Order: sequence, then C-alpha cells, then structure tokens
Amino acid sequence: MELIRNTNVDFLSKRRMAGFLSGTLIIIGLISLVLNMGPHFGIDFRGGVKIFAKFNRVVNAEELNAKLIELGYDYAKIQIDAARQEASIDIGYSQKFESEKIVVSLAADPGDSTARSIQISSTAEKIQVLQSGNAIQLIEGNHRPRNEIREIVQQDGTITLKLANEIGVDLTQAAVIHVQENVGHILSNMLREGSGDWRAVPDGVSVDKVGPSVGKDLKWRALWSVLFSIGGLLLYIRVRFESFHFATGAVAALIHDVLITLGIFSVFAKEINLPTVAAFLTIIGYSLNDTIVVFDRVRENTTLLKGISYTEIINRSINQSLSRTVITSLTTFFVVLTIFVLTGSGSEINTFALALIIGVIVGTYSSIFVASPILQMLHRRSQRTAA
Repeated sequence: MELIRNTNVDFLSKRRMAGFLSGTLIIIGLISLVLNMGPHFGIDFRGGVKIFAKFNRVVNAEELNAKLIELGYDYAKIQIDAARQEASIDIGYSQKFESEKIVVSLAADPGDSTARSIQISSTAEKIQVLQSGNAIQLIEGNHRPRNEIREIVQQDGTITLKLANEIGVDLTQAAVIHVQENVGHILSNMLREGSGDWRAVPDGVSVDKVGPSVGKDLKWRALWSVLFSIGGLLLYIRVRFESFHFATGAVAALIHDVLITLGIFSVFAKEINLPTVAAFLTIIGYSLNDTIVVFDRVRENTTLLKGISYTEIINRSINQSLSRTVITSLTTFFVVLTIFVLTGSGSEINTFALALIIGVIVGTYSSIFVASPILQMLHRRSQRTAA
C-alpha cells in the first residue's frame, strides 16, 4: 500500500530552513531549562508523595487547595480531571513539614554511625507518633541526618526502630528525634473525610511515595540509560553501515529529538517522570528506525545509481521511502493521540502519550531534515579531504 507515489521533492535544498527551525526550537528549550533551573522533575526524581483520588462529585482545585493549606501544605501541586471526578496531588520533599520533637533515652548503644537501628525506651513522651513510614531526624549537635522508619519492633519494654539508611551520627545516651508523620497517610485520610459535601469514594485513594535518596538515584539511572542507549546505537550503526558518516547523522538526529522534546516539556511545565523517560527511549528507537530505512535506501542506491551526485541519491532515497514513512508515522500518531485524549490530564500515561506525540512528529522530521543533511555534509567533507 502506498499513499504517496512517484514524488520528486528536493528535500536537501530545504536544509538551511530546517536547520534554522531546529536551532530555534532547541535554543528556546535550552533557555527555558536554564530559567527553570533544569527540567520539571516529578515525584519519581525529587522524592515526595503523589496521591490519586476519585471523588463523589467534581472537586475544583480551589476546594482542595483550601483544605491542604488548612493542614499546612501550601505548595502542593494539584491537577484536576473534571470528566472523571479525579485529582492528583503532589507533595515534594522540598515542602516544609511540621515535626514532633521527642527526647528519648537509648536502651542500648547503637554502635557507630553506620548502624541501621536504634533501641529506645517505650516510656518516652509522644512515643505514639512513631510509625513505619515516618521520616525522622536523629539530632546530635549540629548533625541532623534524615532517615525513614522501615519497621518498629516492641519487646521487653524497648522499641527497636529499624531504619532505611545508616543513622549517620554517633548518638549519646539521651537522643533527640524529630518525627515527621507519613504525609501520604495524613492526606489520604483527609481526602476520605472530605470537606462539606465532597469526599473521596471508598477505595478511591492511592498513594505513591518515593524517598529523596531513591529519587536522586533514579534521576542518575535515567540519565545514564539515555546516554548508554545513544552510545550503543552509535556503535551499532557504525558496524551495520561500515561508516561513521551514517552513525553520526543518525545519532545527531536522536539527540535533536530528545532536546526538542525536553525543551517543549520545559516550556509548558510538563513533569519529567519515569514513564516520560520510557517515552524518551521509545522516541529514540522510533526515530532511529525511520532514519535507518532512509539510510538503507541510500546505501542501496549508491551501488545502483552510478554517475549521479550523492545529493541526488539522498533525495531519491528519501522520496522512495516517503510513503512508508508517512504510513508508519500516521498510524503511530493516531494511536498515541487517542491515548492522550482518553486519559486524564496530569496522569502519567497522559504525559507519556504527549511525549510520544512530540517524538513521532519530531522523529519523522529529523530523519529527513537532520540525519540526511548531516550525511550529505560529511560525505562532501570526506571527498574534499580525499582530493
């Protein structure tokens, strides 16, 4: 099946116009990233609590925000899906939380700062605020390392707090602990209780929590996954086409696609989370596949078409693969567009679909107007060097 036949478009003559367009979009995106001090990372990467809730009626952002301010969470991010009577609430660990202060006597010396548990007397004041999942700070002098209670074991008049990380300080017999309650537990209860005539429906609240150290680790892993994938593709294309010209053009197109998508997300303040990183990797694969189709045709035509310029060979190759490119791009575009329209605004799958929509458009464009012109430029340069 061919939607477009016998085209003879001089795509490479438009390379300067395309270069100006690409350069403008990338510069705008980079300026936005600088002004915003980086991408808008979601809870996955900065740590915090994300709550999804379904309500008995449509709740607007002002109602939810008023309740959150009443509880002391002034900087929560709220996104409403009125059609589904749903909302998502993000509370990052940059949010200021109220703490309970407890002075306790240690039942046993925890050892050095590498210990991951402490034993305290069960008679300590306000001991009831200690719950699994609560964030704590063990304070010794000016040292206030943050930690998290993973498990609480009570036995023989003592309470053992098993922590997520090493305690980080050498505690004295009398220790001071600041306890921050599990934010997800507080807010999910608040939503179930509601306010006035609105409340979350039974079993309509879900809470996802990511610790700040986990978020930082995920951020680096996401970055390395993108970089390693691009590096691996560079090596693969070099081996397959036996030329760094093809590899350089393809990888330049991939970097172009990621930068533009990242820039658009920054300009429109869209969050970068784990599904978005998965979308970026999908964009890399999609764009590469489209570019390789064109490059395969260029390699074939270089052998078949003797006596014509390399520029004409590239133009013919793009025209010959144009129908396949349009069909693939349109079918992919309509699928992700449907997902984007049918999912609620602010949900992770909605953001994932948005990234793919941008990626399909930009990836199709870059295989023609980025990868191919770079291949032409490198070929000309190598010919001048050989001469």
